[in-house]
Amino acid sequence: MTLIFIFITLVIDFIAVDLERFRRFNWFISLYRLLNNNYFNNKFWDSSYGLLALLSIPIAIFSLVLFLLSFFPPILEAIFILSILVYCIAPKRIFNQFNNYIISIEKDDVDTTIDAELLINKDISDNLDTTDVAIMKSVFVETHKQILGAIFWYLVLGITGVFMYRLVEKLHDEIKNDSTSLSESTSILLSIIEWPSTRVFAIGLALAGNLVSATMALKKSDIFSLDANYSLLTSIGIGALQYSSDFDVPEREKAYWLNQFKLLIIRTLIILIIFIAIMILSGVN
Repeated sequence: MTLIFIFITLVIDFIAVDLERFRRFNWFISLYRLLNNNYFNNKFWDSSYGLLALLSIPIAIFSLVLFLLSFFPPILEAIFILSILVYCIAPKRIFNQFNNYIISIEKDDVDTTIDAELLINKDISDNLDTTDVAIMKSVFVETHKQILGAIFWYLVLGITGVFMYRLVEKLHDEIKNDSTSLSESTSILLSIIEWPSTRVFAIGLALAGNLVSATMALKKSDIFSLDANYSLLTSIGIGALQYSSDFDVPEREKAYWLNQFKLLIIRTLIILIIFIAIMILSGVN
């Protein structure tokens, strides 16, 4: 059922008109702000203990709901699991934004700069990066967050795993610029959680692209560092793509590298899904 749930989730996301308005985690951020306002000066709150306490509340309620559903017909539990997967896995948004940018480039649209800004994550890109490279790096990371990271933890810890991953990721986005121990603890926890999944994604990119170039990029990366999750992923991804700004791109193919990048992402997802299917069908999972 695991593979079927993943497949149904992806299908629902791509055929649904607009699911983003239902994927808000405002309730969790509101819970954080409520507790933070009440316990701001508490040394236990501003620490890893506070983070664990914050996460334990929704996860405990979530686990209780799963437990109660076990007493009802299995179809209800299946619907609940699918709902959570759709809530936590969102590939369509990033693909739509990326496709819109490609279309705007090919049409010389005046909104090209705006579309680029929507895609670029300034925390990931470097000042020396071209717009295309900055976008590719950002999309690598966003694809991991919205698809691969979530699916990875669903496979490892079940539906509670993907829910936990999304909570930590959303909390990190909210407080990453705060100078607090809670923010630091959240960053460390997210790095730990994303350490295995970023490397699985990187392996998939290497297999889907140029393995030699990806291996060369790997040798220059700090493989085991928690702080190198995104840099390792993006460097291997760019290597697998064999991107070169000096490549003579035909004038009619203004978005050549971006289209090649999109194909690399699609091939990687197909390879990893096939690998997951083989694992599940062979009884490993």
